[in-house]
Amino acid sequence: MKKVVLLCIFVLFLCGCEFKLIEKIEQVPAENLIFNKEVNDKPEYKDENPVILSLYADNAFGVLGKVEHDFHEKWVKKKDIVVFNILLTEEDDITGDYFQDIWKKYADNYTTSYKVGWYVSFELTDGTKFEKVVNSPKDVEDFYDYLEVYLYDSANVAKDVWYSHLLEKDMTEETIMTSMKLTAGSKYEEINGPIKVMGFTFDSEDDFDENGLYRGNSKYIVNVYDD
Repeated sequence: MKKVVLLCIFVLFLCGCEFKLIEKIEQVPAENLIFNKEVNDKPEYKDENPVILSLYADNAFGVLGKVEHDFHEKWVKKKDIVVFNILLTEEDDITGDYFQDIWKKYADNYTTSYKVGWYVSFELTDGTKFEKVVNSPKDVEDFYDYLEVYLYDSANVAKDVWYSHLLEKDMTEETIMTSMKLTAGSKYEEINGPIKVMGFTFDSEDDFDENGLYRGNSKYIVNVYDD
């Protein structure tokens, strides 16, 4: 009988130790657990891009004039609306004989080379929305019937030589999409409200959020209205 009692006491002693041990583990703060740190320790996005840019278009004085954030122009089916040019400056009026030299003048102010990208968004009268980050010609194919978008590398072409818009096969690591031409598509009248255009610069994939949209500060936005 004594052996049974001693055995019960020993078992209860072990159980008591086990419960205390479990209680101790549960009291450890979650942030101190190694596996929890590995899950939550994600680097915070920091935009360290110093590039300043604006969008420019030819004006009546034959120079590149900085475009206001609200741009008004009459839209006519299958006719060009405007050509926007990215330049890495905030000056109001830009003069020069060749775009190649103008581009280089401002790009040389930065020691790091940043890539150039575009963003286009608009809505149709039926509520359909188009929103695209444009990193190559294929990115603008979905809405061609409403808005034709043509991209140009005006920084890397030979001077005094005619050149056409970029095709997908033309895209290389050296390509700079300096310019974007907007043309009213065959169904442009179904566009409701302005077309939002943004030019931006970036250096890596972390400049885009989980939806692929640009989240940096090196950008210039213009809303294009039909007058």
